[in-house]
Amino acid sequence: MLLPSAWIPFGAGSPWSLHWDLLLSQWRAPGPAGSWRDHVRIGGIAVLRRAFGGGNSPRFAEAGLGATVLDRKYVTPTRAFSSHFQFTEVIGIGRRFGTNRAHEVSVRYQHFSNAGIEKPNLGENFLRLRYAMRF
Repeated sequence: MLLPSAWIPFGAGSPWSLHWDLLLSQWRAPGPAGSWRDHVRIGGIAVLRRAFGGGNSPRFAEAGLGATVLDRKYVTPTRAFSSHFQFTEVIGIGRRFGTNRAHEVSVRYQHFSNAGIEKPNLGENFLRLRYAMRF
């Protein structure tokens, strides 16, 4: 689930804007002995966006930094997080569409890790197809 906040433009006609993504999601990962474990994640990401075409194009690129908390430590047969708290970084490209460009689709590369606060700090990477709607 994604709840984007209102856009904060950097001045009239600027191609730059800033917004928050508030996240609530579930990860399903391999557990011990062939089982599966679910992990619930909540967090927020501050996202800086640049629209192409001087701000007039529906296409955009974005990058963000935030923090998340997992309901339990993420442990798989090949990877383990040492803490519930994780930082997250994201980069992506996308396109807005529809009435008032209220809909958007993007592809994002996202990394999660605790930035070395505790060991081990293996982190996890995701390539995500994302749909969002402003309301």
